[in-house]
Amino acid sequence: MAMVKQNILALHFGKTPMAKPLLAFLPGICVGYYTTASQYSFWDELLLILTVLQLVGFVNRKKFWGRLLFPLNFYLLWTVLGIWTTVHTMPSYQATHFSTFESESLFIVVKDEPHLKGGYIRFPADVKAAVQKGKLHRSTGKLMVTLQLDTAKRKKLRYGDLLQIENLIQTIKPPANPKEFDYKTHLRSKDIQQQCFLSADQIVKVDSQQGNPIVERALLFREQMLHKFATNIKDSNSMQLAMALIFGYRSQIDIDTINVFRNTGTVHILSVSGLHVGLVFALLTLLLKWMNRLFWGRYLRSIVVLTAVWFYVILTGMSPPILRAGIMITFFIVSTGVNRIQVPLNTLFASALFILIFSPKSLFDVGFQLSYFAVLGILILYPLFKSFYHPKRRVVAGIVDYLYISVAAQLFTLPLILYYFGQFPTYFIPANLFIAIPSTAIMYLGILLALSPFSIVSDYAGQALDGLLYVAVEGLGYIERLPGAVLQGIIWNEIQVVLFFFVLFATLWAWNFREKKAVFFSLYCLVSFFVYTNVLYVKRRSFSSYRVYNVRSEVAIAYIEKGKVVLYSTFDSLRHKSNVYSVLPDLKQFADEHAITFVKLPEADRANYTLSLGKRKILVLERELRDTVVDVDIVLWRKNNRSTLEYMINRNIQTPMILVDGSNSDKTLATIQLRNDIVREQLYILKNNFAYVWDEE
Repeated sequence: MAMVKQNILALHFGKTPMAKPLLAFLPGICVGYYTTASQYSFWDELLLILTVLQLVGFVNRKKFWGRLLFPLNFYLLWTVLGIWTTVHTMPSYQATHFSTFESESLFIVVKDEPHLKGGYIRFPADVKAAVQKGKLHRSTGKLMVTLQLDTAKRKKLRYGDLLQIENLIQTIKPPANPKEFDYKTHLRSKDIQQQCFLSADQIVKVDSQQGNPIVERALLFREQMLHKFATNIKDSNSMQLAMALIFGYRSQIDIDTINVFRNTGTVHILSVSGLHVGLVFALLTLLLKWMNRLFWGRYLRSIVVLTAVWFYVILTGMSPPILRAGIMITFFIVSTGVNRIQVPLNTLFASALFILIFSPKSLFDVGFQLSYFAVLGILILYPLFKSFYHPKRRVVAGIVDYLYISVAAQLFTLPLILYYFGQFPTYFIPANLFIAIPSTAIMYLGILLALSPFSIVSDYAGQALDGLLYVAVEGLGYIERLPGAVLQGIIWNEIQVVLFFFVLFATLWAWNFREKKAVFFSLYCLVSFFVYTNVLYVKRRSFSSYRVYNVRSEVAIAYIEKGKVVLYSTFDSLRHKSNVYSVLPDLKQFADEHAITFVKLPEADRANYTLSLGKRKILVLERELRDTVVDVDIVLWRKNNRSTLEYMINRNIQTPMILVDGSNSDKTLATIQLRNDIVREQLYILKNNFAYVWDEE
């Protein structure tokens, strides 16, 4: 029986015109980001030429060559615009970037509220000028500044402060271990490629209120709310959670609480997102409905709602999910005001294009990707689910709708979650259903607490928030403790992500259009995905590997053999902070965390000892060696021991690999490198370098 053509979503380019420039703009951003395009200076002229050609094609669009030129040049113009907007933010393209000056000091402006994290205060800054040989040069660029906590207490810094700092900039280093969080790429997506570490005597506050006055007022309001919440919510953890849920301020939440939300698939609740903006919009629309009775009341209400929504967007930090929601709501209100029917997909594409034009590197921000794919999944999958089954009872329909939305968002973000984080929350559906009502109530109670001028109302709202947050955390904690709550170690690569999206979009195309070719293409991609994934799984479970991680002056050595993992470390436990961030992300792809064997190594007294890892032996060298090394494959050189490289050589056996870790001083490193001719290629400086990885098939 032949398939009957249909189009449930009513998809075609005529209803989503913003998809055309966006699809051309995205490759341009990638070319500008991943290539050396910023080294060329002709992009301005090329963009101007293409703009002129576009105008010529538009004027002559009725002629044959004009009809041909206009669409071809349109896509090329948007691609080149993507390259141009990207390379214009590259330091190598900016003649006035602060990194091009050999300056003694810099004038910077604090561009966000300083945050406390790990005993340090961090904030991004805009560089305004560089002082070179006593002369002031106007400069550009962004910088990440880090201060020690005791230093920050002596220097109270705020958004908009103008500071003069010593020029101690450093290029941000890439990850030092496999699968470790890529801080360099994270900051690069925010146009930051340099950082500096400063103390109190290296900073001089010159002026204040040099930032955007609207942002400054919003941050001041948030600081007042922080004080008000701290006064009315007695439990400090509940107070921090409330600030995160309502204002996006989550720097003070303890890691265990964050893990509860992360492991249940509800971490998006802690990051102010489109849901929060939508709740604010819905509340304001309802409360201001009476304004429709006034003359021009509908337009006045739209202006008030838009102003409040954008104030909230600024208040919560203007992250990509918030900007996306703010822009979409703006388009919705404007289209409603001019009696235009809004197409949600087109609005989504328009908001993405708008953000990327002003901040092209946001495309590589994980939050941006997760936010847009989640909404894309909801806009595409929800109508298809609804056409398949939708109950008539309002209460049941509400539950089913929330279920559909959760599944749609999770399905479209699944490849990205496994690619970036390597774990998947098994019980995300019951967890999201459980948190739906409390999170909404917490949001509205928080707004009531923030805006209430009456102390008794604020007190009761604070008590209610405290209770609700306790119930929410305890409930999610119970779900997290269920067997198999989190699937770990499922780390996908780029090929798996692409194949999964091929399967997903081909299946949706077949479902929406009832297209037989799309069904076969989806099955072909699905088979390819499973074959490729199983090949990777078999390889991963059948090889052996040795890893000496770069954990500064400590030791972390792992042996991996056919799915079994042993970690030797001087840290006190497997859950030590450094292990969690630097070691476990790599080991979880080979074994579940509870299946990793942890062996505590001595850390205080200097001692030489040998570790047997499968067929290999590693000598941990901390005291002076007085004899030739025998029957050792790797020597971990530590703590500036006074051994000589000559003892590493035995003519009858192969010279062991010598690894010099971060417990050695720079002077020791220099001395060892001067004698490198003795061991030749058998020397690897682990300090300030990538981990030593030795894989055996």
